[in-house]
Amino acid sequence: MIGLTLIFLVLTGGVYDETPLTINPDPTFVEGTYEEWISGQPQYLPLIVTSISGTDGADFILIFEEGLTDSLDAGLLDQWTADIASQGLSTEVIEVTYSTPQEMKAYLTDRYNDGLEGAVLVGNLPAPWSALGETDGKGSETFPSDYFYMDLDGDWEDNWIGYPFLAVPGSDGIYDTFYGSLDPEIYVGRIKVDNLTAVGDPTEILNDYLERIHEWRLNGDPEPLNALCYVDDDWIPWASQYKASMQYLYPNTELVSNASATNGTDYLENRLPGNYVWISPFVHSSSSTHFWSPGPTTTYDELIPALPQAHFYNLFACSNARFTTIHSMGAVYAYCTASSLASVGSTKSGAMLQFTPFYSPLGSGSSLGEAYQDWWVYISQGGLSPSELSWHLGMVVLGDPTLMPAMHMLGIEGSGSGISLPEITVAGNPCYGSLSVSYPADNGTLDLYDTSGRLVATGNLEDSECTLQVNSLNAGYYIVRVTSEDGATASATVVILK
Repeated sequence: MIGLTLIFLVLTGGVYDETPLTINPDPTFVEGTYEEWISGQPQYLPLIVTSISGTDGADFILIFEEGLTDSLDAGLLDQWTADIASQGLSTEVIEVTYSTPQEMKAYLTDRYNDGLEGAVLVGNLPAPWSALGETDGKGSETFPSDYFYMDLDGDWEDNWIGYPFLAVPGSDGIYDTFYGSLDPEIYVGRIKVDNLTAVGDPTEILNDYLERIHEWRLNGDPEPLNALCYVDDDWIPWASQYKASMQYLYPNTELVSNASATNGTDYLENRLPGNYVWISPFVHSSSSTHFWSPGPTTTYDELIPALPQAHFYNLFACSNARFTTIHSMGAVYAYCTASSLASVGSTKSGAMLQFTPFYSPLGSGSSLGEAYQDWWVYISQGGLSPSELSWHLGMVVLGDPTLMPAMHMLGIEGSGSGISLPEITVAGNPCYGSLSVSYPADNGTLDLYDTSGRLVATGNLEDSECTLQVNSLNAGYYIVRVTSEDGATASATVVILK
């Protein structure tokens, strides 16, 4: 295990050292503080759970703010749970009082011990906050951190008043110390619309969103399915790697990364209304604005009039998914346009990095939540370094995490009887010298990629098996992907040791 940890640190340290951090470049804009947020929230109450429908011990729970299910249009809730159940997940709908995040986490832990796989938080439900700060005060931030609800057995402590480097012992309601087992046990998404009154009526936004995800599950999109990787100036050197990772999910990914091409006018007028189902903008941002180089900016209130066609967004955009802020841009992307389904982003500076462990399972039929959890499992190997905490602790999924972006491409249709997808079996993982893979298909191809998305080895699947010689490859993490003759795909993460 020590050897694997060292390999991981060597491989990932350079990524964080060389990649410019996404930041808010506007010195006059300050994101809302914990104190400002908590002052506008209800008082904490003891956690009371009311079951609305479904059964205890479900795979997936829909956790609603107390009384919120009454605002849903007739039949929408049953329709939503039936759609999720058609993907093979048993469900329960509950309403909860506004309790402390600690009580909510304890409840999720109990449910995990009974088989829980994931959850979605719907409405104004408690948000855990964290603090990270450097000794010189630069880069110090407090921010909402829903990963608290995914990591059920790690140690999150509130040991200091203010940032730890101030060395004032005490408790201020913000987590500031993280250690122990910090990998995720479940996946969690959030749907919060009560603070989006600047773009619409919250009740209508929620009802329209639930109807929209149902229609997409039924009908999908006309082909071809195109994605957009839109990379602003600071990240141009890595743009081809970002595109390669996205192609695990959408082979038809367009890359725009020329410094003279990426700007606010092109993004707003040509890209948002363009024929894309997934958009990944790489741009310095705040919770409400993209700051393009050389400009102009794109703001939250410009998104809906631009008539975006995309359903999904991976926002490499500082603080864009800060759901506690009024008119959060990530929330507008996720719930408020005529085609919105979900967004992934951060509530603080930073974003997702090392994208392949996220896009690869999505391309094989995983849901957003499952792939997001897979990505966190990869990131948290060997613990979370200060750089990983800084880049990723604010990450969140906004929207229904059970959505499967590739379901229509792979011919996965909800049938009410569950979904069973073939899986790759790796004989011996970690691997030494050779990599042996089996997959339930007579013939096909096997491709091996490094974590930057570069193809490093390939072979043919014969009688359901394939062996690759990997002596010449560097030690580290790789993605193996199998494509059968009928077009079915599957992928898995492997470790090669020397």
